[in-house]
Amino acid sequence: MSKKTNDEEQHHRPLFEVLSQHRKREKVSFHVPGHKNGVNWDEHLTSFHTMLSFDQTEVSELDYLHEPVGALKESQDLLGKLYGSKKSYYLINGSTVGNLAMIMGSTTKGDQVFVDRNCHQSVIHALELAELRPIFLTPELTDSDTTPLGITLALLEEAFTHYPSVTALIITYPTYDGMVYPLEELVAYAKKRKCFVLVDEAHGPHFTLGEPFPASALDLGADVVVQSAHKMLPSLTQTAYLHLGHHVPSHIKYKIEHYLHVFQSSSPSYPMMLSLEYARYFLAFFNENDLRATLAYRDLWKIQFEKAGLKIFQSSDPLKLRVSWENHSGEVLAAQLEKQGVYSEKVDQFTVLLTFPLLKQTTEVREPFSIQLPQHSKISEIENKKIEFPIASYTELDLSYESQASSRMKRVLLVDAEGQIAAQNITPYPPGIPFVLKGERITIEQIRQLNHFIKQSMRVVGLGNKMELTVFSEND
Repeated sequence: MSKKTNDEEQHHRPLFEVLSQHRKREKVSFHVPGHKNGVNWDEHLTSFHTMLSFDQTEVSELDYLHEPVGALKESQDLLGKLYGSKKSYYLINGSTVGNLAMIMGSTTKGDQVFVDRNCHQSVIHALELAELRPIFLTPELTDSDTTPLGITLALLEEAFTHYPSVTALIITYPTYDGMVYPLEELVAYAKKRKCFVLVDEAHGPHFTLGEPFPASALDLGADVVVQSAHKMLPSLTQTAYLHLGHHVPSHIKYKIEHYLHVFQSSSPSYPMMLSLEYARYFLAFFNENDLRATLAYRDLWKIQFEKAGLKIFQSSDPLKLRVSWENHSGEVLAAQLEKQGVYSEKVDQFTVLLTFPLLKQTTEVREPFSIQLPQHSKISEIENKKIEFPIASYTELDLSYESQASSRMKRVLLVDAEGQIAAQNITPYPPGIPFVLKGERITIEQIRQLNHFIKQSMRVVGLGNKMELTVFSEND
């Protein structure tokens, strides 16, 4: 495991220090928020009271996220030094706001951009808001279960022959399942074509630690990187980071900062920002002994899963693995695990995804316990059907964002939707990756897959309880 920095400067936690000082000084609050340091909270919620005293507003010494000059500036500067960025930012509206600002700040209306088809819905929303012309690149799939991996260099080179004026490559790295692919060669080729590389690295904020973790997108030359700090680091839900590479020009930097100001709350949460600072501090002093404790904890659980008769698929990321139960769907396995108090991150047709925490060697955790699985009937033929991505290597929307803005819409039953152009994203959640894109013509295969998702009790955002969806009315 290698580290860019492990110096004494990283011991400093300026936001925590200034908030701690404020707690001692403030005798009574006559400012927002309305809980006034928790004085009017239910007595049964006393465990929150310490945290609530950190839930402050922008009083004089506490700085301001949208124009930091004091403790918040210093705190973000330390983040940038740890990650080796040109500049890094705290995000309190999740990686969603980071993707919106990254894409809108790095492109111009009407630009053609390459987009990983296996992208998060926030990327799709950014494309629409920016009124871009996306070309979706179909990722390579695993042979075993057609899990998306990533874009290949051959596909990117071929796509550029058909779309030579593309200005940005927008990719997901790592995948939701923790798999990586040769990002460095994609970045190098894109740079040769004068193309910006924007990376949604939601599940890789810990990659900066170095081996045995994969290389981080920032280290591999990406221009702008967004990370969901809360997904893999000890940070509160809805917190994230945005990093600029050293070659990002000033005008792009200013545009991204502008959109962060536009999209983020004008009353940023201090507990969230405090947790982002702590996550940086935690990473800065994560050492070899901590790594051994982390991997040992994972391995003890792997033993229990293997004893239960489960098959294990280790991801590129050591903190992520998938487990499967022979002749059973992922949904059935997840239900059995939950009965025993084991809750997973994500379920697909064949596997259950598990994410493990980074642990300090002194961290006390519950010892792994045995997993007992009963016998079940085999999965049916429809449950064994694999998800299929578009056959074409690259596709465009059937109705541009510009045309969508002036098109009428109507509701139709899913069973009648073949050939219609979707007027909303249809998104299984988690992981929040749209299966049908707004502006895309719906195929019979997509309808079959969506019916399969519903049969497996998956949450599908965009389908009402009457199995209806919104489409564009082309003939009205």
